[in-house]
Amino acid sequence: SSVELASGEKVLVSKEKNKDGKYELMATVGKFELKGTSDKNDGSGTLEGVKDDNNKVKLTVSDDLETTLEITKADGKKVSTKTTAKDKSSTEEIFDDSGEYVTEKTITRANGTKLELTEMTKEGKGKAKEVLK
Repeated sequence: SSVELASGEKVLVSKEKNKDGKYELMATVGKFELKGTSDKNDGSGTLEGVKDDNNKVKLTVSDDLETTLEITKADGKKVSTKTTAKDKSSTEEIFDDSGEYVTEKTITRANGTKLELTEMTKEGKGKAKEVLK
């Protein structure tokens, strides 16, 4: 079966449990295939994969099907995160090269309006732009 997520991805869920008593999960994010397992057959769980540049991609789907997509470098430093709620509102954060602080943040509301924060410093200062529909 497949479960459609608010973030646009589809999670394929195996019909039967595997030998470990878990459901197999599979999803495609962009052109990357992610795999994981879950105790439930509702699409929730954690799926992981590796991009061509060795960055790791992790998709966490909560019980209420809110999604968090994390991209980290091979050494574990954060590159970006994007959390999408059931109402399709989302928060996307892009981190500096050290993975320590957010340099860009985009908040998209359920109605499609966006708040874009750019050129952010370690102290959280930066430029803000609101995009109305």
